[in-house]
Amino acid sequence: MRNKRKFFKKKNKFLEIISEHISKNSKDYMIAILIFFIGIVIGVMLVNKSSEENKREITGYICNFIDSIKSKEYTIDGKKLFIKSLISNLKLAGIIWISGLTIVGIPIIYISIAYKGMCIGYSISAIIATLGKTKGIVFSTSTMLIQNVIAIPCYLALMVSAMKMYKSVTINRNKENLKAEICRHTIFSSFMTIGLIFATFLEYYFTTLIFGDIIINFV
Repeated sequence: MRNKRKFFKKKNKFLEIISEHISKNSKDYMIAILIFFIGIVIGVMLVNKSSEENKREITGYICNFIDSIKSKEYTIDGKKLFIKSLISNLKLAGIIWISGLTIVGIPIIYISIAYKGMCIGYSISAIIATLGKTKGIVFSTSTMLIQNVIAIPCYLALMVSAMKMYKSVTINRNKENLKAEICRHTIFSSFMTIGLIFATFLEYYFTTLIFGDIIINFV
């Protein structure tokens, strides 16, 4: 019973910290979410505005990939996928972290989060355009939803932290405060990066275990 009480106390405290952090930075989070959704819209528009030739290429690539999985001619290299995804996530997290420390960083921060949204929007739109709504949603959910439930909030939080850091660099030039803010930004970014690593592991886990079965049985 005592262990349960301690667990729930820690859980409640953790949720309070998150709630307080979001409420203190609500405007920055609204900006981050808006830019992320703009990226998604751009990604969807890129697919919709593609030429017929490009659409055929996208459709052909996705259909060939699915057919190769169904016929067992192609097996997913989980380790290679994990490493590639991990490097991609760490690169983007690193770019956002560094951008917060520079005077010209804010456009890079915005572009980074918009780029992430664009990639997601493009991928989902291309899949649905190829497979139709029902199968497209099943495919997208199995390949993208689980890890992005964790990854997207981590990216948004990284962006907000970088925006706060940028404001400290450009507005508050007190050296002591700046050092403290750099430490805060670095520690916070490290925790978010751990979240991204966990999301990458989930992607690896679900892709290697259930991805093929979902394609064979539902797509």
